Amino acid sequence: YYFPCQRWLAVEEDDGQIARELVPVDEAFVKKDSENEGQSPATLGLEQKAKSTTYSVKVKTGDKKNAGTDANVFIILYGSKDDTGIVSLKASKFNKNKFERGKVDEFTVESVDIGDLKKIKIGHDNKGNSTGWFLEWVEIDAPSLGQCLKFPCGRWLDKSEDDGAIERIIFPAELQTIEYIP
Repeated sequence: YYFPCQRWLAVEEDDGQIARELVPVDEAFVKKDSENEGQSPATLGLEQKAKSTTYSVKVKTGDKKNAGTDANVFIILYGSKDDTGIVSLKASKFNKNKFERGKVDEFTVESVDIGDLKKIKIGHDNKGNSTGWFLEWVEIDAPSLGQCLKFPCGRWLDKSEDDGAIERIIFPAELQTIEYIP
């Protein structure tokens, strides 16, 4: 089995992910023989892209006193076939200082085909100075599937607030699901 990567694992490079889920590709894409100098990285990228799904994950921190967090936030997407495993939300597309009061942060999550998105688990490691976090909602858009789902939360992820949980399982709000042509 061949699992090519050809991507950065660095917070300050590419899409900011420091862990990647790799998909196996046909050995013809990797093996080099005398007639065929192997496939180009572009072709290889398309082969991998065909086997994976890119999700745009937007996270809204509530507009309450001390709602933001400095802790390390993670998410797991659960589908009808599989789940993504733990994905660290490290590099926000909009904000250098992420998960601040009243702000929306956007992250890119790539994974193998997990099927229809059923639920998410989101939480943090409770590390840092101000760790408590008020999560308003999470929105997950999968352009290749033509689906945008909203996961309302409206609760604290804080050991000293609400029920003391620092991770939550959230289901999509069916009435806020948007279907479109992939």
